[in-house]
Amino acid sequence: FQPFFGQMAADILAQKYGAEIYFKNFSKSGMTSGWGKENIQPVVDQKPDLVILAWGMNDASGRVSPQDYKANILAQIEAVRAVNPQAEFILVATMTANPEWTASAPEFYDQYRDILSQLCDSSVVLADVTSVWEYVLQHKKFADLTGNGVNHPNDFGHRIYAEVILSLLIE
Repeated sequence: FQPFFGQMAADILAQKYGAEIYFKNFSKSGMTSGWGKENIQPVVDQKPDLVILAWGMNDASGRVSPQDYKANILAQIEAVRAVNPQAEFILVATMTANPEWTASAPEFYDQYRDILSQLCDSSVVLADVTSVWEYVLQHKKFADLTGNGVNHPNDFGHRIYAEVILSLLIE
């Protein structure tokens, strides 16, 4: 059994540094960054040291404007910082969807990634899965990376996500 990318990254960090890491996933499948903004309170209540925000695929397929996407991400960051100003954030730029899927929105993936990079500062970093995903797709078929053929990573895709995140935390 392989955990999804967030738990995988937490497990590898715990092993690497011999530390207790408590990972909680408050996401819900099929939701957008707007849902994340409206449902950030359970995250806030944890007073987390590190928050991974991985929104974008459902925003893109729902045609959420880049400006609204940015506002939704920023609101989540600000909500957490209100209770823990020292919190750090990893903003994950989404994989791309199957271009043959009718809800695929290739015009949004790079725009969302670029917006996330605008939000980076000394305590906010970008995990650019979008660029890595696009690079891997130059060498592999989309079906090699996806679990549903449309917009969800398979085990290999989750490893890509985890590796991009871990590359920010482990030299």
